[in-house]
Amino acid sequence: MKPKILLLDDEESLIKWLSYALQQKGYEVIATTEYETALTKIKTEKFDCVISDIRMPEIDGFEFLRRVRKIYPDLSVIFITAYGSMESAINAIRDRASDYILKPFAIDELVLRIKSNLAQPKLTSQPIIGTSKQIQNVLDTVKKIADTDMTILILGESGTGKELIAREVHNSSKRSANNFITISCAALPETLLESELFGYKRGAFTGATADKEGLFRMADKGSFFLDEIGDAPQSIQMKILRLLEEREIVPLGSTKPIKVDVRLIAATNKDLMEEVKQGRFREDLYYRLNVIPVVLPPLRQRRGDIPVLANFFLKSICNSEALGERKLLKNTIQSLKDYRWPGNIRELRHVIERAAILSESYYIKPEHLGLPMVKKGRRLNELEDAEIKRILKECDGNISKAAKILGIDRKTLYNKLKRKKRRKRK
Repeated sequence: MKPKILLLDDEESLIKWLSYALQQKGYEVIATTEYETALTKIKTEKFDCVISDIRMPEIDGFEFLRRVRKIYPDLSVIFITAYGSMESAINAIRDRASDYILKPFAIDELVLRIKSNLAQPKLTSQPIIGTSKQIQNVLDTVKKIADTDMTILILGESGTGKELIAREVHNSSKRSANNFITISCAALPETLLESELFGYKRGAFTGATADKEGLFRMADKGSFFLDEIGDAPQSIQMKILRLLEEREIVPLGSTKPIKVDVRLIAATNKDLMEEVKQGRFREDLYYRLNVIPVVLPPLRQRRGDIPVLANFFLKSICNSEALGERKLLKNTIQSLKDYRWPGNIRELRHVIERAAILSESYYIKPEHLGLPMVKKGRRLNELEDAEIKRILKECDGNISKAAKILGIDRKTLYNKLKRKKRRKRK
């Protein structure tokens, strides 16, 4: 079966050319200039990949991406844009775009990006990698809590591997032989999320022609990973609180509670205490969830793990795509360590896999990475100096605090500041 591509761009001549070119490469293509049509297609048809412009008259690509993610959280979305700024690239990855490509581009390059994204394994299928103190502390906590039945709240930025940790907790627990069910609170509208979680009785609403069990009942005796809980509507929050306190749920259209034995693992990239202060999150639910918090560090705070992660992703993509062996040069690894990684591990994986596919040489050089800082032609020293200056300002000049955020020790930071002064004198 041909991979199916949805193409969205307000420039008709471009989508006509792309449609023809991709069809010639063996893809089935559905093209439109209207974002509403594109969203309707995604709701009603199955696509392998979406290719979208960033700059459009009615809606920008980032808002379109957020709406796509609510419908289909794992669908590959590649941005094409003539605005190749660092800000656009970072925003694309932060908002969970799969990739981006700058106009003008060759069709073969776009095809390589598509193949790379379709071949990528989900982050959740990867082992937990890292020898840094930060990640080892997380793993030690997981070992201690895995075999209990206590509720767990996983905190961390997007792309840090929260579902990966949740699965590790489940797999290491006495519930591992039973179901591990997962859903994102940001993926579905309120009414649909409620019916999916708690189920419903026949006749509860128009179209409810039979009873539906609901995901919490499917997870009975197992574990339930509730991602993006900070986005859960108030009505859902109240029902989750009842689940935690009474160990029971009430399906839509029913008044009879049903007992369920589920271990809840929740996750969010939001500051839930701030959400409580703003009245968007229930305080009583926050304290019920926050029994054992597990805080995942962003990649910039565990820079020592970047080489081993990068080499793991490189080996994986080379094996899956039969690319032969590839090797990261020392200055390439240094470029990876110097970058801030706003998209965390997910962004690192995308960068390495793209570099492996697009580079035709044995050695992967810094310019193969396609990082925004490389595309802008700025020296890494200048970017590092700017980043250190920004972090120090945030920390009011506190060297220890800044070093911790940067993922380096005090001595290394002092040495970097000295080298910066020497460069300024030259």
